[in-house]
Amino acid sequence: MEVILENLKNNPHCPHGPCLIFERYSSNGTKTGRRFFACSACRDRSDCSFFQWVDDDLSTQTKEHWRDVIEKHKPPFTHEEYLQRLEKVKSSSQEKRKYCKTCSLLVLEEEESLHLKHDFVSNLTLQDLQKPSCIFETVQNKKAEAQYFFAKETVEFVVNLVEKLGFTKLVLLGVPKVHEYVQENSNLNTFLMDIDYRYMQFFSPNKFCHYNIFNNYFFNGAESKTILKEFLSEQSGEKVAVMLDPPFGGLVDAIACTLKKLNKWWRKKNEKSTENLPFMWFFPYFMEGRIVKSLPDAVMMDYKVEYTNHKKFGTKVDSKGSPVRIFTNIMPSAFVLPESLGYRFCEKCERFIAKENKHCVKCNCCTTKHGKTYKHCDECKQCVKNSYEHCGKCKKCNLIGHVCSESTQKKSDGIHKQEKCHKCSGFGHRKRNCPVNTFRNRKKMRHMC
Repeated sequence: MEVILENLKNNPHCPHGPCLIFERYSSNGTKTGRRFFACSACRDRSDCSFFQWVDDDLSTQTKEHWRDVIEKHKPPFTHEEYLQRLEKVKSSSQEKRKYCKTCSLLVLEEEESLHLKHDFVSNLTLQDLQKPSCIFETVQNKKAEAQYFFAKETVEFVVNLVEKLGFTKLVLLGVPKVHEYVQENSNLNTFLMDIDYRYMQFFSPNKFCHYNIFNNYFFNGAESKTILKEFLSEQSGEKVAVMLDPPFGGLVDAIACTLKKLNKWWRKKNEKSTENLPFMWFFPYFMEGRIVKSLPDAVMMDYKVEYTNHKKFGTKVDSKGSPVRIFTNIMPSAFVLPESLGYRFCEKCERFIAKENKHCVKCNCCTTKHGKTYKHCDECKQCVKNSYEHCGKCKKCNLIGHVCSESTQKKSDGIHKQEKCHKCSGFGHRKRNCPVNTFRNRKKMRHMC
């Protein structure tokens, strides 16, 4: 799948801003279908059902339908109105300060009767109002607006690292926990940009803007964009960096394109600079190839980023630890990792590495990405996972005890002969081609029509 990210302003809009153009390709690089518009933020049509062939025109009725959908998805209040409500809540006594989780709204005293049967949080302190992430009902949709918050140790490490590197301002793309922590514990100046509009209730336009990272879309228009561009300007003694923690199922190419646009704005505001805008991107280690391909100056650091509300990426999940890493264009030798957690400095690689990561003389680098120390395969001429061994039939390293027919014998359409479908346990097709799935999709398409 290729994503076309040019001239987004001319693309049709869904509730998440301008849609992206997608084009399917086969494994040999040939086109397999027509180009189409789809939502930039949601991979699943059940989250955002916008779809249009690029060479088709939307009917007047369809245009009106999507205008209504976009209007319904807008926040019920403007940013200014939200802040007026916040001031009223702050002026109330602590026992009367309430937040309705059902309506995602701070409740005024005169509105309490409207939320009696709702799920709400009461007795809010002024400190609670500075940490809305602790109040919210978190969204955990992996294919859309996934909200997984950093563990306390990760937040403290990241903030301390940024301060030691000499940064004074941070543009935060979906990193609310760092934004909230900084307000009370640091002199850093932060600007939070997130697709979750609920933060509008708690932070001013100079501290937060409603934003979609996948299409660089500002829901509040030119006003928020102007504030960001001014924030990127480095006055005397100031130093700016970008920190981003997007959904792990998000489009890497789209995120990289957004970073390039931010870099362009930053360089325009700071004409004397010959470098690129420093960034720290939190993403799983197995996406390294995709990220480095889009951003060649990105380097993956060994620090394991932990989350409080994620089953696989949480604190002390297993002996391997979290698979989430930090990708950065900051000089690796300056990226100091805590020795108290077992990280150490490799003189040959000139960077800090994890305790299980050992320098390979043949590869001339520290090769372990995740889990136990990797081992070198002389036939593959590279290091591989400890659970792999070289297979003469496959002519590459594979899992110990694997069945060669599953990895080498394939049908012409690229489907493993021995691959089971997760939906019906049948053979010879993937989940998307499953008869059970196809029947459900037909019903869904009839309903949509």
